[in-house]
Amino acid sequence: MMTGTCFCKAVRYELLAESQMQGLCYCTDCQVLGGSSHWTSYAIAIPDFRLTEGELASYTYDPGSGRQVTRYFCGGCGTQIKAQSDELGVASVNAMTLDDQDQFSPQIVYFGGSAPRWCDVDPRLIPFEEP
Repeated sequence: MMTGTCFCKAVRYELLAESQMQGLCYCTDCQVLGGSSHWTSYAIAIPDFRLTEGELASYTYDPGSGRQVTRYFCGGCGTQIKAQSDELGVASVNAMTLDDQDQFSPQIVYFGGSAPRWCDVDPRLIPFEEP
């Protein structure tokens, strides 16, 4: 079982299963929300995420796909913990909040074409194609 926390340590969580899909998302939403070129996605089934301490604030929106996405973050320090699509049954956990970040090993790239021009997308990552 893996665990993670926010920057101020007020929020703690555990993951009840290992990720079946790990990747870097270069969509413009992730860039703006994360303040970086990409989001580190440790994707799991929604029931495999368990909050063990604190509370998460949330923001729900439609990123243009027609599906609602909810982003969850610590209300104290603002650390984004996960993004979740109930329709897809997937929670994308911020891998940089894992207590053991060595468990993150991206194999996939999402929206690589949206990467900033100054950012080199690792060509070894497999482009994700939505089913």
